[in-house]
Amino acid sequence: MDNFITYLFPAIVAGLIYRLIIRRPNSELSLKGYQKLTTNGASNMHDEYDVRYTKSASTPDDSQTNKWKVKALFIHPIKSCAPVELSSADVDAAGFTWDRKFAFAELLKPQTRLDASEAEKKAKWTFRTQRTPGLEKLANVKSEIWLAPKGHNQTSTGLESAGFLVVKYPYTPSGILAPVLRILLSLGLLPVETSFRVPLNPPQDHQYPIEQVTIWRDSPNWLNYGVHVPVSLSAYLGVSNPLTLFRVEPKSYREVYRCAPRRENLGYQPVVGFADAYPVHLLNLSSVRDIGDKIKTAIPRFSAKRFRSNILVVGPNAYNEDDWKKVRIGDHVFYCACHTVRCRLPNVDPDTAERHPVEPDKILKSFRCIDDGDPLNACLGLQLVPAESQTFQLKIGDEIEVLERGPHHYIKQ
Repeated sequence: MDNFITYLFPAIVAGLIYRLIIRRPNSELSLKGYQKLTTNGASNMHDEYDVRYTKSASTPDDSQTNKWKVKALFIHPIKSCAPVELSSADVDAAGFTWDRKFAFAELLKPQTRLDASEAEKKAKWTFRTQRTPGLEKLANVKSEIWLAPKGHNQTSTGLESAGFLVVKYPYTPSGILAPVLRILLSLGLLPVETSFRVPLNPPQDHQYPIEQVTIWRDSPNWLNYGVHVPVSLSAYLGVSNPLTLFRVEPKSYREVYRCAPRRENLGYQPVVGFADAYPVHLLNLSSVRDIGDKIKTAIPRFSAKRFRSNILVVGPNAYNEDDWKKVRIGDHVFYCACHTVRCRLPNVDPDTAERHPVEPDKILKSFRCIDDGDPLNACLGLQLVPAESQTFQLKIGDEIEVLERGPHHYIKQ
């Protein structure tokens, strides 16, 4: 007990000094004059569980009186981390502006043959997502986009004028002082959340290393923002290997082929940053509600946010979107390149970061293996490609017109 009191008193004093004197203003206060990119007012997801969105595939088609509309728009600035909901979104050839332009990567040594070359044995930066057991906590890593005022030049720190990405996550004490820090946290003398920020765009004279990062079968040379990443993030995620944050090199996106329209037909070749395969992901809320109804015992509140779409639509019945080939959203046309083949990432609850052992993967595979291009995996939603490469805007309430229907055939990576 004496030892505990010996440590407790200095801890409280240190916490008070930190809280009252040392602690710097939080990210929002230090970004005075910048504009946070978010929704106008309440979330458009506040009523996602309303019964009016529960329309099974057998529900009579009411498309003549009930038009398809955009219900919600999302970007995921850091791949596999928490989304940012928007009221309107800019879209270009690479998808939604600021969507999946960043990703965390871990330095991993590959499993190689005994006779592998030294180059093959070299550790590589590999992107990380909630798919990896143990990294469910990425769901609790929040992103904020803070845009500079119009006409604003470079800041006094020399960072590019577009603005900043602020990254917030729960603070996890580590190191020799961890016991004292945990006491301070329990007493409310330390903030439960910590953060760091990075420039949205690198300045022209930046010193960030351009390194190879592996994302699926691609290995682009992108910007390593690791100089900004505190060790407390690795402590929170439980990662022991070196961890960094990559930013897409603005002049070096990954070109999209497979099921996407080609340059000769589209006028440009679609590109992506850290998105898995295509620029835009569309999801039908009625389809999600039908799945949620089937697994309501296992997961009572099954959110559409699990599927990490950019465009969430509402209208007629579930799975009506399965054969969409070309649509107009607002005033802008999109090609529906293919179905979205689902992995087990939706098993992670976006609100709690808890992974369900089987659902919704089990129920999806029981009736949603609908694409002969990948008959062993379930599909839900569509991958879209904009018909124009110049920047345009989508907004909540935009009506959707289905211009063309037809079969899809998924081409694997």
